[in-house]
Amino acid sequence: MTRTVPTSARRPLPSNLRPATTAAATTEEDQVTTQPDHQDTAVPRPTTLHELRTALSRYGLPGDREAFEQALAAALDSSPIGDLGAVAEVIATYRHRLVLRTSPEAMASLTAPIGGQKWTPAADAFARLRAAGGDR
Repeated sequence: MTRTVPTSARRPLPSNLRPATTAAATTEEDQVTTQPDHQDTAVPRPTTLHELRTALSRYGLPGDREAFEQALAAALDSSPIGDLGAVAEVIATYRHRLVLRTSPEAMASLTAPIGGQKWTPAADAFARLRAAGGDR
């Protein structure tokens, strides 16, 4: 036996859950899209080991994922039970490397002059490539 509640006895929905009354007034910005937001280039900080491993595979330097796995295994093997400080240190180190690798400010600082000089590592590398490859 099912019981139906008359509509007059139902409690009204909170204002934030009520449907919009003016559907024609929505703009393109109000609509939800499944397309990725290409304006936000910040990589989210990994919060789990799985996220860290995935981010290292995607955004890390070649060999970072394998070096992380080896360092993590070595820290686990050498840590006493109940004291995983060495494991936490390895995780923090690789999270920090990933943050630096994906930070636009950190990457821009690599191209900045060193000690007030006009020479930069990137400019030197590009000059060597140009000299080796000609004027392509």
